[in-house]
Amino acid sequence: MDATTADLPAVDAAAPADLLLVPHTLLPVAPADGVLEGMAVAVRGTNIVDLAPSGEITARYPGVPRLELDHHLLMPGLVNAHGHLAMTLLRGLGESEALDVWLEDTIWPLEGRWVDAAFVRDGVRLAIAEMVASGTTTAADMYYFPETTAETCREAGFRLQSAFPIIEMANAYAKDVDDCFAKGLALHDRFRDDDLVTTCFGPHSAYTVGRKSLERVAMLANELDASTHIHLHETASEVAAARAACGTTWLRLLDAIGLLNENLQAVHMTSVSGDEIQLVAERGVRVVHCPHSNMKLASGVCPVGKFLAADATVALGTDGAASNNGLDMFAEARLAALLAKSANADPTAAPAARMVAMATMGGAQALGLEDRIGSVEVGKRADLIAVDLHHPAMQPLHDAHAQLIHASTGPRVTHTFIGGRCLYANGRWTTLDIDETLARAALWRDRLRGV
Repeated sequence: MDATTADLPAVDAAAPADLLLVPHTLLPVAPADGVLEGMAVAVRGTNIVDLAPSGEITARYPGVPRLELDHHLLMPGLVNAHGHLAMTLLRGLGESEALDVWLEDTIWPLEGRWVDAAFVRDGVRLAIAEMVASGTTTAADMYYFPETTAETCREAGFRLQSAFPIIEMANAYAKDVDDCFAKGLALHDRFRDDDLVTTCFGPHSAYTVGRKSLERVAMLANELDASTHIHLHETASEVAAARAACGTTWLRLLDAIGLLNENLQAVHMTSVSGDEIQLVAERGVRVVHCPHSNMKLASGVCPVGKFLAADATVALGTDGAASNNGLDMFAEARLAALLAKSANADPTAAPAARMVAMATMGGAQALGLEDRIGSVEVGKRADLIAVDLHHPAMQPLHDAHAQLIHASTGPRVTHTFIGGRCLYANGRWTTLDIDETLARAALWRDRLRGV
């Protein structure tokens, strides 16, 4: 029978470690990517404090509780580098609509009528439940009422980057763009020293935020050394509209403004020229690829291989559940790999090891958190997941990376730790009331249907 944290004895506060994780297989991702057997991890507080052969760990920390993961693979948690967490409550609405119709006729009217702090709280709890059960330990969120999202994630022990919304149009959250800035800066001040929650500027896009506001974002982001998270070059029609409106592309406009730098997280990037790919790489921009959402909305294909060849940082994101329907990052990594192979007619494109790294360390780098998360290394946060290998779909295990990417891995996650705290163990959520979470989701379903 699998062990869980509930099976462990009480922790001795004076001990040099709180918990020993002893897996069958360890996949650390960095500093050297490989598959290790017979290794164990010691956790103290929020951090990994030791990594050594299991015999040495046991001898070094006598009496410290052990979680035996005899037929599991232990690895860093996945990083969802772009999403709209509360939009889980809009999952499945506007099915098979084009992006502009989906936004203007379905999503924005529903948001205008229903989105408030309660909607966001309930949607975020549902998103956290889904993500921790499939191996995601960090997510970048871009949505209204970011204070509520941050508070909800902190309560659940979930790691969050909150991109507070900057948008010109009045909405349920802010009366105008000045209000967006005021509320966003207050959020930044509130969580500036928080370990679980980081904040950044979240201008929706260059076509919904005017140049003056984008210049203000650039100035403030530079002053605060803060990141900026933006939908960019999502479709060819968006780029064509930019050329018609201002005689250039949004990428070039952001470069002129001073936003195209290593603190920019550029989401989607499906329509870019070769010169723009080089420019993005030279400026150190972080690219976030959302293949499922882009394919579902027929928005285009991000040229991931070309970005990687140019030595750009690329991460993966699910986008919101309303345009993806799921928040399973293993499924996202698999789709990204298959799309790259198919789009390039090259079966050697997107090797599995690279996709594992993209879903972990790539996401950490994109969010500026690579010193905290993304790999199993001493000194980093204990954001770890265990995958059950004792299943027909996971055997025989010839290539662990290939199995993680190309098998149905999300449902095989048995344990999820964030900052050393177990949020999910063998079908049980330890920081969420799952029955209440699902009941609230059903309530919102009825409201949105007009029942």
